[in-house]
Amino acid sequence: MIKEAINKLSYALFPKRCELCGEVCELDAIRCEECEKLERISGELCRICGNPKAQCSCKNKNKKPEYKAFIAPFYYENSITAGVIRFKEYNYPELSKAMAREMSEHIDDYFGDIDFDCITFVPMTKKKQQNRGYNQAELLANEVSLNTGIPVCNLLEKVMRTPDQKRGNAKQRAVNLHGAFDLIEGEDVDDKTILLVDDIRTTGSTISECAYVLNAYGAQAVYALALCMTKPKKEEKNENEE
Repeated sequence: MIKEAINKLSYALFPKRCELCGEVCELDAIRCEECEKLERISGELCRICGNPKAQCSCKNKNKKPEYKAFIAPFYYENSITAGVIRFKEYNYPELSKAMAREMSEHIDDYFGDIDFDCITFVPMTKKKQQNRGYNQAELLANEVSLNTGIPVCNLLEKVMRTPDQKRGNAKQRAVNLHGAFDLIEGEDVDDKTILLVDDIRTTGSTISECAYVLNAYGAQAVYALALCMTKPKKEEKNENEE
């Protein structure tokens, strides 16, 4: 009875948070029930969009991205959506540890045969990073580095402020981002195989533009990794029809 009362008091005053999404969970749990049941993206994946090939429509697209391949362990939905929003907008930088562990496992599964020279990340404008207090992609890159032993290099800078990428179609996003990034002065990417990290992939315009810059400066190959990505439109349509 006393122990139960103490647990209830502790839960009220100091709620335990899920390590992956930040939701309140049981005191003796590491993750909430929803995160415990998460299904990873798996199977034979499309190298362009990271979706299982059965759900991929990349063969119908003419324009190919600048990166060699992209992977993400989860779709941007349910508890992952909540986690990303908390991580980026509500000052939960500690979520990067569990998120990066999931991303690192995906590297083992799909990029395990690639010898990366370094990890880099999608940059933010200095003003936006100052307001937020951190760059979420940089935190993820640092944690992935700790898990994999691949060194982190701060290679890119955002040299142009762009409109909010939450709105707009793929073409508009690509136009908005053209010329937005550059290699940091003094950095050298010649003949390097680079892993580019971000938190979420929507249309792929951001990581493709970053990869374009790295390739333009002589990188041998750029591979991309995110925690999550939006579901392919075909799958979303099928869900709505059910």
